[in-house]
Amino acid sequence: MDAARELDTATEPSAGHERPLSDRQRAILRLLVQEYVATGKPVGSKALGERYRMAMSPATIRHEMAELEAAGFLQSPHTSGGRVPTDRGYRYFVHHLMGEVELPSSDQIMIRHQFRQVEVRLDQWMELAAATLAGAAGNVSVVTAPRLPTARLRHVELIALQPRLGLLILVTAEGSVRQVMCHWPEATEQETLSPLADALVHDLRGLAADEVAGRAEGAHGLARFVLEQIGLALRGLDAAERTEVRHSGLELMLAQPEFAGAAGEAQALMALLRGGAFLNAVLPSLGLDGGRGVQVFIGDENPAGELRRFGVVVSTYGVDGEVTGVLGVVGPTRMAYGRSISSVRYMARLMSDLMSDLYSA
Repeated sequence: MDAARELDTATEPSAGHERPLSDRQRAILRLLVQEYVATGKPVGSKALGERYRMAMSPATIRHEMAELEAAGFLQSPHTSGGRVPTDRGYRYFVHHLMGEVELPSSDQIMIRHQFRQVEVRLDQWMELAAATLAGAAGNVSVVTAPRLPTARLRHVELIALQPRLGLLILVTAEGSVRQVMCHWPEATEQETLSPLADALVHDLRGLAADEVAGRAEGAHGLARFVLEQIGLALRGLDAAERTEVRHSGLELMLAQPEFAGAAGEAQALMALLRGGAFLNAVLPSLGLDGGRGVQVFIGDENPAGELRRFGVVVSTYGVDGEVTGVLGVVGPTRMAYGRSISSVRYMARLMSDLMSDLYSA
């Protein structure tokens, strides 16, 4: 699929009625972005022409680069005669010049193999997704745990500890676990609790707190008591409003020239990721129906002021728009957008597949 069609275009600044770029200008902008991403050094017209053997003279390249600068796609750092892309130049590259981007099949096979090696546990999937995404994109990764709008039951265990004391273990569809100490209304043995737990799993799988409470109204004795406790536990999970966040790869980003010696900026970024401010900043722009694909925010397009020096590539993942998590990459605006976008897209698809298997089990 063409990246320009899959990427969300809502964040792309309108070009208004400006004159479109010529084929020659498009070719120069594409090669200049690629060269600057690879080297981190301003690109001059002579070096560009010689490296890519362009079928135009250095004077023509220089003239077209000046036109691109005047149009706001390039800028000239004070310390060099070369030019670098602006945020607008990166944006045009991502939407119009980058072409199709898919993670190489060899990388896809390796990543899927890694996920097969871990147990079916959400926390392990998140840790592995963060580490894999950071390594694939060469920048900081962010992965949040998927959340349901409402906690729904997946499994129940009832364990007898003493004649009138037991443990209720509740597992939600999203993998959250809650343990509740229960004082049974009457002395109860494990031989009674195990069949009751099996019956409840069969009857209650996929139900939310209010639905479980409705079942309790028609029940009696121990079954009613347990149903009430399950309903209370589910409501407690609904009220928690807690989203787990994993991140990885800070050392990869700090190794890049833009952040040499920028310890303070690194600390600010980590605080942004840890404290949930990153999610609060990007979620309103994402749309959590899972239908908007990979989205890219470059420099000043970022909704949070702390991210204005960065490029952000992000996507939701989940199951049918009901179970939704977020994963993405944060790096300098001079990031390899093709690699980052293809990595985020593939990881979102993989995590969605894993969630689908988990929630249908």
